[in-house]
Amino acid sequence: MVPEAGYPLDTISVKGFKRELSFDVLRFIPLLILSIFESLRILRDFKPSLVVGMGGYVSFPLVGMAAVLGTPTVIHEQNAYPGLANRLLGRVAKVIAISYPGTEDYFSSRRRVILTGNPIRRGVRTSHREDGLRAFGLDSSRRTLLIFGGSRGARRINRAFLEAYDFFRDADDLQIIHITGEGEFDMFSKTMNALRHTDDRVVYQCHPYLTAIDLAYAAADLVLCRAGATTIAEITAKGIPAVLVPYPFSTVAHQEKNARYLENHGAARVVLDGDLNGRSMHETVSTLIHDDEVLRRMRESSLSLGRPKAAEELASLVEELAGH
Repeated sequence: MVPEAGYPLDTISVKGFKRELSFDVLRFIPLLILSIFESLRILRDFKPSLVVGMGGYVSFPLVGMAAVLGTPTVIHEQNAYPGLANRLLGRVAKVIAISYPGTEDYFSSRRRVILTGNPIRRGVRTSHREDGLRAFGLDSSRRTLLIFGGSRGARRINRAFLEAYDFFRDADDLQIIHITGEGEFDMFSKTMNALRHTDDRVVYQCHPYLTAIDLAYAAADLVLCRAGATTIAEITAKGIPAVLVPYPFSTVAHQEKNARYLENHGAARVVLDGDLNGRSMHETVSTLIHDDEVLRRMRESSLSLGRPKAAEELASLVEELAGH
């Protein structure tokens, strides 16, 4: 329900469920009950032809109640290993859309499962290397490393880069775009300014956040980043070789499962969060970014895994089931 279509945004009161025994569980139960009644009200008022759940605890009450009322439902799973909400909803959903081959094994074989991939921004597919280099004022003769940790940044990645910078400073064939995250940017920038020398040969720039990350992707020869679902979908749609550092506290280690899928297919190298430091970052990046043949193979493998038209495929599925 979006304002552009003439409908107000409607919300429910559910919150995430912590799986360890605590007082949060006692607060979760009444909110879940309340969200079920709120979902029933929304379904009664809106009368949808189809309900689509994109995973996560917010989708559970609404998709679940739609199934109880007999409204057709679709759930979409972004990760290689489905979250708890989708594993439960998979028992009642009419169709399950997945982003990775093999994810269907976690759902009932009686359900219709379709591989669509994970929708990405249109600009990721259409941006070109020349556009990216021009946007960031980069040199086409240098290799470009893109470092980021997700929309909020990643302290471990930022700290490791501070440790690694002394190894990178004399690289006259390398340029680095680093997205620190807004919360980390001020402190990180002060530390970096103290580390940098006027005669450093590496080209380096950092940003708190980039709205035009599609242009950064376009310029990149290699990315070093977390392994969230959207990030994986974007880099494979673009075919960018990657060093993946999975977030260690993701639910059921789903980021590591995402990362290992790419690694097992030759599209990425995985460095676990606890193993990441300045030396391991520099060694891993340096081994890859100047090896044309390795980058070529990784790029081809990444492209073979990407599903750049996932948004169109998911939209077509929704339209089909809604009867349009």
